[in-house]
Amino acid sequence: MSKVRKCPKCGRIRMGRSCYDQTEGGLLIPVWRAHAEVEGVSEPIVFRLVSTWDKDFVAAIRAHYTKSRGAPYGKKLAWEILESTRHRGWLGLGEPSFKLAARRRLGLEDARPLPATVCNFIYRLDAPGKVLASKILKLWHPIAANDWLKRYGWIPRHWETLVDPAEIDSDVPVACFRRAWYRSLGLTTGRSARRPPGATHAARIWSDASPKLVLYRGPLERQAALK
Repeated sequence: MSKVRKCPKCGRIRMGRSCYDQTEGGLLIPVWRAHAEVEGVSEPIVFRLVSTWDKDFVAAIRAHYTKSRGAPYGKKLAWEILESTRHRGWLGLGEPSFKLAARRRLGLEDARPLPATVCNFIYRLDAPGKVLASKILKLWHPIAANDWLKRYGWIPRHWETLVDPAEIDSDVPVACFRRAWYRSLGLTTGRSARRPPGATHAARIWSDASPKLVLYRGPLERQAALK
């Protein structure tokens, strides 16, 4: 058995090449080499948990192509991405969309999300770095799952994200998500429901929107065609 010690970089429990967080019940949850070598890249990546009201995080959301005013309602967490202590970008995790027809590609009769489903509502890199976007995503998932467990008491099992391919400046707009084990379920219907600006409790208003590509990461197999 590996010797248990304290990691000099993050202060977590260190066994072998992995670091672990310990729950109140004594359960050790791996954070999967958050600052170790990743496929030949030795630059340390740190995910700093921040408030979803952090002014820099809110500014990043408003600068994003979604044009949102801030983080979505409901359960949510946010992280600043640091590479060798330098700012790289932001990640946000929240509750899933209420209904997505593309979920039927997973064999679900209902388009509503399954329990333990979460949605990555922003992944934004502001600065270049040595670690690829896909590798950052791979490192983030176990850390996000651990932080979510500590905050809300359950571990995400089904991960979703929605991407507008027309707004991504890349020949393959979702390549980083595919390399991080996401699969495409198809496009949304092109209809969006939002509350009016500043009206927190007002009814959502439906409007036309660019179709978004729905991506899924989890244990369910993608079906060949919609049911």
